[in-house]
Amino acid sequence: MQRRDFLRNTAVTGVALGLGSSVLRSQAEEAAAAPATPSALKIERLETDHFRLKFRPAEPRPLRILQITDTHFGNDEAEYHERDARTVELLKKLVAAHQPDFIAHTGDFINNDRGDKISFAAVAALDSLGVPWTHSLGNHDIGHVPMDEYYKMPKRAALGYFDHQGDRQRAARFDLVTADAARPAFSIYAFNSGHEMPNKHVGPRQLGWFADQLKRDRSAEVACPQVALIHIPLREFENLRAAEKFSGIFGETVCFESDEGVAFNAFRQCGRLRAIFSGHDHENDYCGQQGGVELVYGRVTGYSGYGDLPRGGRLIELDPATGQYTHRLAFG
Repeated sequence: MQRRDFLRNTAVTGVALGLGSSVLRSQAEEAAAAPATPSALKIERLETDHFRLKFRPAEPRPLRILQITDTHFGNDEAEYHERDARTVELLKKLVAAHQPDFIAHTGDFINNDRGDKISFAAVAALDSLGVPWTHSLGNHDIGHVPMDEYYKMPKRAALGYFDHQGDRQRAARFDLVTADAARPAFSIYAFNSGHEMPNKHVGPRQLGWFADQLKRDRSAEVACPQVALIHIPLREFENLRAAEKFSGIFGETVCFESDEGVAFNAFRQCGRLRAIFSGHDHENDYCGQQGGVELVYGRVTGYSGYGDLPRGGRLIELDPATGQYTHRLAFG
């Protein structure tokens, strides 16, 4: 099923802020009751848009980030309740199998654009996994419930924003630091790539914010490598496909929406950004180098989204000792 068929067949109903799915709620309560394991990662909020990831593993190792994407939780129909429950079970298996320190959801978490009957039970379900997480907003995440209200729901999420001339932008920076380091070993940027045409891309206000971050780094003599998290792929994902210089699965047309290459130029020209991790296209999971930056699709995670690929995630490892990163598909 292509994207347009999924959108047409998904019921347009409307958001009960209550946790509408009893199945997801019971799963969350069960997981929350499990004994907690000590975490190697602690998160400190420095500013509304800036977090510090204090990484203190028992033995030196890379930080493990589980990228999940396109879960499409919350539809009101019974069949979607069942699919959502399957997705939560998969998330539990992914966490158990790969032991991530941090979860990065690259968008279309909950179908907030579908009206007032959408359930937000998945927020508690994701919290209950016992792993801190963040979220790069997708086009379906923005809609009925205002973002300021939505951002108050999670208990374990680090969700950032900045204000620009009265307009609140949803973006965040995460600096990975270790016990003996005065400066970050990696910076992770989470961007919102927009809601509706003509703004379904990383826009000029967020790119201006990114430029300000780089300027601040130069003043502080910070030059660590960076990775970025977005929902809608950049136009350069299509360039990569057209050049046939990728590995992985190409299963549907690259839906880069209104992106025109401006964001990629800013990312490439900064000289520090190593990789961009995207979602949005459920039938693609390929990756490859474009202009010195690796472009990487996540693997679709949610059973309530379209597509036939086996559901999973992508495990990203950032090594603070070497400044290198790796990634691979992850399954439960």
